[in-house]
Amino acid sequence: MSKFMTLEDHFARLHPVRPEHDAARLLWQDRLAPELTTMEEERKAVIKRATMHTVATAAFIVALVFAAIIAFGFEAIFPFGIFAGIVGIFIACAAVWMPVFSMKSQTKQLVVGAACEPFGFTYSTLHQDLSGVSSLRSLGSWVNANKSAVFSKGNEPPTPAFERLKTVGLMPSYDSRKFEDLIEGVRADAAFTMVECKLTEQQGSGKNRRTVTKFQGLLLNIEYPERFLGRTLLARDGWWSWGRKNGMQQVQLVSKELEDAFTVYSTDQVEARTLLTPDRMERLIALERHFKGSKLRGVFEEGHLTIALEADNQFEAGSIFKPLIDPARYVETLTEIGLICDLIDGFLTRDWYKDKI
Repeated sequence: MSKFMTLEDHFARLHPVRPEHDAARLLWQDRLAPELTTMEEERKAVIKRATMHTVATAAFIVALVFAAIIAFGFEAIFPFGIFAGIVGIFIACAAVWMPVFSMKSQTKQLVVGAACEPFGFTYSTLHQDLSGVSSLRSLGSWVNANKSAVFSKGNEPPTPAFERLKTVGLMPSYDSRKFEDLIEGVRADAAFTMVECKLTEQQGSGKNRRTVTKFQGLLLNIEYPERFLGRTLLARDGWWSWGRKNGMQQVQLVSKELEDAFTVYSTDQVEARTLLTPDRMERLIALERHFKGSKLRGVFEEGHLTIALEADNQFEAGSIFKPLIDPARYVETLTEIGLICDLIDGFLTRDWYKDKI
């Protein structure tokens, strides 16, 4: 569909229209589109090389498996010989797909970074540099040179959101953690960071041992210009029930619909109702709806608004298996960044930054 739409058609779909969009349109025309055009031929070549290598390797291993079946019989080969053949294909081909994944990361950095730029934000994929890996030998060398990163249980959180949510019990237990897609900047005189987070845990034992995803989604931390008087916790209704601790009481929201959708506890009832007005809650819901998220929760404490939203991978900037020269990649990212701006504006502009945006 998008290939039949002009650049103006794509930008016309952005809502609401923001002052930053004019600069974003020029950035696409003057810099981003030419860079993606240059990368397109390389993208095709990289995918072609990986595909041809995979097909040739698979054909060779399948031939070996059939030869073994003829020589020793099907019963002697099944199932372990067939399983070994599948694993062999995977191992032999993993390295040749690394340049594809590396180009995917480069595309994300380019597109999402460009979408952040008109807003004054910065972006980093937080990915390891795999650009030099294209064979098993080079993969082995890379692993040897990056042992600490490869075998680590997780990296340091690039946002204070993780520890703040963990401290108040809004994050689950985990064995390992991973962060990617970090966006940071200043909006309405408030510094913020947002990152994708994945927490996993080993469960079971022996043959039943498996890796379970305990959390995957977005973490957002906004630094308020002023400190809060108390602590306020909110979460989607139905899964969170410990908020009665530490002198916290349940907050009755103004809207019955919102009260049915969210559970809110606070040490300061007046402040909580002032913060969680219907229009502000609607901005939280809009963020949740766009990212197809669930189990939204957050804490207002000291000088920070901190939110977690469970959702699938975001800020992917489109598929690496489709042409790079597609404004839809860029416009979708501008929409996602705009939702973050809406949320920050909604919680800050009325009380501290009114009439400045």
